[in-house]
Amino acid sequence: MRIKNLSLWLLTLTICLSATVASPLFASESKGIALALKVNGDVKLKKAGGDRVIPLKFGAVLDDGDWIRTGDDGFAVLIFTDDKSQIKLTARTEITIEGKRDASSNISKRISLEVGQLLAKVEQQKGTMQIATPTSVASVKGTEFWVIVFDDGTTQVVTLQGLVELLNVQSGRIVDVKPGERGESGRDGNVEVGGAPKDETPPDPDPGFTPPHSIEVEIQGPDGATRRIIIEFQQED
Repeated sequence: MRIKNLSLWLLTLTICLSATVASPLFASESKGIALALKVNGDVKLKKAGGDRVIPLKFGAVLDDGDWIRTGDDGFAVLIFTDDKSQIKLTARTEITIEGKRDASSNISKRISLEVGQLLAKVEQQKGTMQIATPTSVASVKGTEFWVIVFDDGTTQVVTLQGLVELLNVQSGRIVDVKPGERGESGRDGNVEVGGAPKDETPPDPDPGFTPPHSIEVEIQGPDGATRRIIIEFQQED
């Protein structure tokens, strides 16, 4: 199956608060690090520190430590708020999303992928991004790549564009996975790189995805007050 070159969108995030709100959505008091910009089928969310599992909804603000699981027909697109990096989750995928902001509001991002597969797209990286699995850590130096975790913990990284560093946590061995290559890391500590045939590479699950012009969400601050947020997205030349 042929992998198409995709035109990626740069997004400008504009936050407009209602007149009664004094503090912005992503002020230092807020943990919000990402948004759910597309949700199809069965996708569940458990907020950090909580036990209740609820449906993930379009426009949900995601915090450091939130857990997400897609069902048999589930699909979701998440976007980080500092550099608009995209994470596309396919069916039967389980992640925990983590992120810490620095003084410049860039986010050190870490996605703990327990099982399943995700497609990451990073255009203008700010902060750092890692995809952690039961056997490996993929550090992002590239722009578009798959991370696949099988039931036994074996991890595959398929790089479409850019470069991804793949570390096996058991042996400490590190390899670079270049465009057109597939890296594989197992519980035995072995990690190796080979070619990634196009007919064996997963296609983009939603190649036509573009963000909406605007969405409206509500968040609750630490003081208990509810804030209504209008988020507008625009394409940059």
